Amino acid sequence: MSRQHFFLVALLAVFSSACNTAQGVKKDVAIGAEKTGEALQKGGEAVGSALNKTGEVVGGAIKKSGEAVQKVVD
Repeated sequence: MSRQHFFLVALLAVFSSACNTAQGVKKDVAIGAEKTGEALQKGGEAVGSALNKTGEVVGGAIKKSGEAVQKVVD
C-alpha cells in the first residue's frame, strides 16, 4: 500500500468518525432539549396548580371574613 493510499484511507476514517461524533452530539443535544422542555412544562403545570389552590384558599378565607363582618354589621 502506498503512502498516499494509506493517508487517504486514514483521512476518510477520521472524517467518518468525526461525522458520526457530530451526529451523536446533535442527537444528545436534541434529547436533552426535549427532556428539559418536558421538565419545564411539568414544573409550570405544578406551579399553576399550586397557585390555583392557593388562590382558592385565600378567596375562601376572604369570603368567610366578609361574611363574618357582614353578620356583625347586620
